[in-house]
Amino acid sequence: MNALSPEPTFNCAAVILAAGFARRFGSDKRQWSMPDGRTLLESTLARYQEGFEWVFLVLRPEDSDWARGLGGCTKVFASEAHLGMGHSLAAGIAAAKDFDGVFIALGDMPWVEAPTLETLRRGLNDHSAIVRPLHDGTPGHPVGFGQVHFDALMNLTRDEGAKVVLNENQQCIADIRVTDAGVLRDLDVPPRSEVNP
Repeated sequence: MNALSPEPTFNCAAVILAAGFARRFGSDKRQWSMPDGRTLLESTLARYQEGFEWVFLVLRPEDSDWARGLGGCTKVFASEAHLGMGHSLAAGIAAAKDFDGVFIALGDMPWVEAPTLETLRRGLNDHSAIVRPLHDGTPGHPVGFGQVHFDALMNLTRDEGAKVVLNENQQCIADIRVTDAGVLRDLDVPPRSEVNP
């Protein structure tokens, strides 16, 4: 957390989902090179390490060798990641279940700004709350869940994402309007040129 900001009393962690197979991308996009020389996943991880004292990184079991170079986080190897995102998400929440709240982030979204993460984190201050960023009327990531919702998240299977839990708990959602377009920006397919976005 930024040393200039007082530590929030609500104890939150970030869970970064990075166990997907990126079939549309055509290669392992997690290791796609960014302009500064870091990989896409390294950039995402670094951004969340700025905003959270505890970061859980969800990977596939076969990632253990190359992931050794990713420090400053707790690695969670989801044994059932091949069955769909729901299994990866469930594994990440299970690892972070002792926290008051968890923000679910995606490994291919490194463009979220640090002040946005701080705003979202401070907005999650109740165990039953759900917080998500809203940019130009469109919900983005990361999405924060209070501990009340952990059981539902840990029971997700197949390709079920957190949207299932959101749909069942509309009354708990607090949308926080942000000017940060990074909450919507991901990398699903390779850029058309060699110039990285």
